[in-house]
Amino acid sequence: MIENYKGWDINLNWDNKDYLERGTIKSNIFNQKEKWIGVHLNGEKIYGSSLKEIRHIIDYPSLHEK
Repeated sequence: MIENYKGWDINLNWDNKDYLERGTIKSNIFNQKEKWIGVHLNGEKIYGSSLKEIRHIIDYPSLHEK
């Protein structure tokens, strides 16, 4: 875990071996939008290209609706 921000554990996704070993093209060509992952205590996940973007999504979820 890189940081805990407002109940979200934020990690650098590329350090996650499960992500790297998935049988997809993404394991060879990294998707910049999935570089960082935030996992809430309730299990919800968000992805972003930077730590700043993850924090912004947490602070302003209505601007980043799925």
